[in-house]
Amino acid sequence: MSTKTQHRGRLAALGVALTVSSVLLAGCMGNATPSSTSGSGGGGSVSNGTATLAMPTEPANIDPIMMRSISAWNMYYAVFDGLTRIDSKGKIQPGLATEWKSNATQDVWTFTIRKGVKFQDGSDMKASDIVYTYNKILASAKSTNRVAIAMVDKVEATDANTVVFTLKNPFSAWLNQVATIGIVPEKVYEAEGPDKFPTAPVGTGPYKFVAWDHGVDYKVTRNDSYWGTKAKIKDITFSFVGAPDARVTGVESGTLDTAIIPASQVPVFKGAANAKVVEAASNQVAFIGVNTTAGALSNLKLRQALPLAIDRNSIVKNLLNGYATPTGEIVAKGVAGYVDGFPVPKYDLSAAKKLVADSGYNGEQITLQYASTGGSPTDPEVAQAIAADLGKAGLNIKLVGSEQSSLSLSLANHQITGLYLNAWAPSSMDGDVVVSQLLAGGPEDYARSPEMAKAYLDQQAAKADKRTDVFKGIWQWNATNVSNVPLWQNTNTYASVNTIDWSPAVDGIYRAAEVGRSGK
Repeated sequence: MSTKTQHRGRLAALGVALTVSSVLLAGCMGNATPSSTSGSGGGGSVSNGTATLAMPTEPANIDPIMMRSISAWNMYYAVFDGLTRIDSKGKIQPGLATEWKSNATQDVWTFTIRKGVKFQDGSDMKASDIVYTYNKILASAKSTNRVAIAMVDKVEATDANTVVFTLKNPFSAWLNQVATIGIVPEKVYEAEGPDKFPTAPVGTGPYKFVAWDHGVDYKVTRNDSYWGTKAKIKDITFSFVGAPDARVTGVESGTLDTAIIPASQVPVFKGAANAKVVEAASNQVAFIGVNTTAGALSNLKLRQALPLAIDRNSIVKNLLNGYATPTGEIVAKGVAGYVDGFPVPKYDLSAAKKLVADSGYNGEQITLQYASTGGSPTDPEVAQAIAADLGKAGLNIKLVGSEQSSLSLSLANHQITGLYLNAWAPSSMDGDVVVSQLLAGGPEDYARSPEMAKAYLDQQAAKADKRTDVFKGIWQWNATNVSNVPLWQNTNTYASVNTIDWSPAVDGIYRAAEVGRSGK
């Protein structure tokens, strides 16, 4: 039975996200970004209408102090503000900070705080609330947000409108990181605590909290006292609809206004009178992860056969209906760290067979783990196709399917036995977290290369105009050593009723304030 959390005279707020499946930079000393309150994407004028936005999963929690989750971020962008914000195109924009600068080594960041901002309970947002939010996260041992700001050594308000972060090390991606931290009012959070605050949260965002019917939906209403551009639609409902077929029929019937759908369901809307399909390149890259220490996979020549043996173009065409773009790097175009023109491995079965033979491979079984349920609907078919391709190259592949949560646990605990199918979509829109997790000591890094550990620190310290060169070296190292095999950048497909004006964000997260009605 679902329980309903009702409005209690005070309104607002939500959570944040990292991904495991899930900076643009601004700033050197003296380089400030001008204040801006303009939105982006979407059409329609401000109205008193409603919209229902479907979400495939419901977050377990939406406390921005304690929780970091990709699903909660949808509501976070509606109800909370960070110091900066990531717009629908993945670019950094001003948020609660109007401008910022860093020192030459990028380990001290100074933010000028916007004046006149109020929380949704009517209280003033102060620099001390920002300091409190960060210190509270750092002091909360169970906070999944803590890792995102673990590099903070000290945060202080040097005056009423200035907050200074001193980091433990240079961190070029800091502007994107602060966009993911929703600011809470110290007085309210101290009174409510992590148990009660999510039941009637308070933030500074374009929408205010109304109700959370667990297992069903989450409702917000426009914050007419918002400091920035007013939300286009008055009342938004985030509806939790896990089944892809239910999302399709919901848009068809008009009970849902928009929903992400599998590419296989796109033909359903061909010629539909009341709905359309909207495509958008995503920030998600699918890849095959490799335990480089496991049996035959410890042999470099055998690993180098993997990217050549997989026919990416065939899989994209036949299983993904063309809604993906083959790639040779593990961050998507639009994410900081993407290198234009970096080569995509060409399908070359003969070369793959020769590498397998030269490796001395004796036919031992190699596992390929994947999400049989709970992941992308196409994961089972994709895993089967990849296993077949690797089999043609002479490898003995055993498919091991499991529920997505079980696979995620194996990933988090560094327990992969061979190969695995996964995808990464950094909501921070920066490659730093991807490299950290996959190549520089994170739970999906089996090579533990000192060279990569150094390269990771180099990209953190690099200035904006030099960072791409460092990332290029990282991708080249990965192409040679094959710690993972990049496959393709996915394209998101949405079904949307014709009256909704909306441009999907590259990170797949709703910017509810930018959703509008055309009146068609």
